[in-house]
Amino acid sequence: MMPNNKSISEAMLDCYQVSKNFGGLQALSDVNLRVKEGTVHSLIGPNGAGKSTLLNVITGMIVPTHGSVVFDGKPLGNVSPHEINQLGMAKVFQTPAIFPEMSLLQNVCIPALAARDGAFKLNMFDRGEGDPIESFAEETLAEVGLQEVMHSEARFLSRGDKRRLELAICIAHRPKLLLLDEPTAGMARHETESTIELLRKISKSGMTMVIVEHDMNVVFALSDIISVLAQGSIIAEGNPDDVKGNPKVIEAYLGEEQE
Repeated sequence: MMPNNKSISEAMLDCYQVSKNFGGLQALSDVNLRVKEGTVHSLIGPNGAGKSTLLNVITGMIVPTHGSVVFDGKPLGNVSPHEINQLGMAKVFQTPAIFPEMSLLQNVCIPALAARDGAFKLNMFDRGEGDPIESFAEETLAEVGLQEVMHSEARFLSRGDKRRLELAICIAHRPKLLLLDEPTAGMARHETESTIELLRKISKSGMTMVIVEHDMNVVFALSDIISVLAQGSIIAEGNPDDVKGNPKVIEAYLGEEQE
C-alpha cells in the first residue's frame, strides 16, 4: 500500500512501512519516516538500531523486504542509486569519499560536469575555453571555505577539511535532499563546531537534510525534527525539546549518552 497523493506532496521524503530482513535478522521493522521540505531531520539511536540500513534503503543501495520510499513525489521502487542521485539526492558517507590524488578543484568539477551533462566523461578535464564549470566549482569551494587551497591535492587535507570537500562535491549537484551519515565522526571539537556552522549555513539555503549522528551536541544544534530508532523501529519523534524529555528515548539511548 502506498501513501496517498496528498501525503506524498507534503514531504520531500516519505518512507512508508519500510522493513528489511537479513536472513533471520530484522534490521528494520515497519518504519514510517516523513521528512518535510526545507527541514533538518536527524536520526538517532544506539548502535545496531538500523540507522545506516535505513539510509541505504533510501539511496537505493539496499532493497527493502517490503515497504516503499517516495522522494519528491516519485516512488523509488526499481530506481537505481545513480538514477536516484540524478533525481536530486546526495549522500555524505561516514568516511569521506573524495579523489585524494586530484586537486580540490578537480574533485568538485567532476560532479559539476556530471550534473550538467548527465554523465561522467573520460575527457571531463578537456574543456573548451570559457567553460563555466571551473568558475562554478570555485564558487562551490568558496561556499565551504576551501577556495584558498583549491589547487592542492585532496590527500593533504585534515579530516575536517576532507569532510568540507565532500560536502562541496555533494552540493555541486545542488541536490534537493542531502543525507549525512555521521558527518562529524572522528573530528576534533573545533572541527565539529566548524562543521555545525557549515551545515547550518547550508540548511539556511533551503536544502533539506537528513542527518545520522551520535554527537548529541550536533543533533540538538541543527535539528528541526528528530526521529529515534531502536531495534529497527522508530520509538519517538519530535522537536529537540520533546525528544530530550521522552522517557523511552532516555531509556533506549540518551541515558547512555549522558553518563
